Amino acid sequence: MLKIKTMNQYAILLFLLVFVKEGIKMVNISDLKVGQVLKNEFEGINRDLLKQYAKASGDTNPIHTNDAIAERAGLKGVIAHGLLSFGFISKLFEDFLEHGKYGTIIDIAVQMRGMVRVGDLLITEATVNKIEGKSVYFDVKQTTITSVDIKDKDGTIVKQFEAGERGYISEKDIERGLVKTKEVPEGILTYRERIATPGQAIIELND
Repeated sequence: MLKIKTMNQYAILLFLLVFVKEGIKMVNISDLKVGQVLKNEFEGINRDLLKQYAKASGDTNPIHTNDAIAERAGLKGVIAHGLLSFGFISKLFEDFLEHGKYGTIIDIAVQMRGMVRVGDLLITEATVNKIEGKSVYFDVKQTTITSVDIKDKDGTIVKQFEAGERGYISEKDIERGLVKTKEVPEGILTYRERIATPGQAIIELND
């Protein structure tokens, strides 16, 4: 389990506030109830963002910024920093609490199970599972949607994404039922949907 309560956490959050302008689907703090969901969807995972984050955070491991080195490490291409995706969880709660106006983050604990790739749609969700006084407990989940390709009705590829070009999808992904299809305006999209980061969080509301 990963728990971050250091100055680096605040550096991560500051980076996201400066470089990432996506908001969350807000709910009223006074209306929180069990089963309620906070949610953010971010489509901006790209190489420029990873380079900016590497510079801002001091994590300059080249597997995040250099495809050739990442390939030699067996990764088939660069991967996002784990703490970058974690930062979206912190940002979800900070945005909801309006940076201390309505409450404080007490604890965030997650397991980093899956890599986040360039081009992924990163979906961050926090579901209220318990409310005790001013303390609100959440189940946290980050899901990645990795587009592979789009085929026409004859099965011909009309558009290929990075995951298809670099072979990010494994046989294990297929066996586990993570690879799916759906209709889009251009044809049939093949994509992988998997949970990258499950966990829990606690916030405490102000009086």
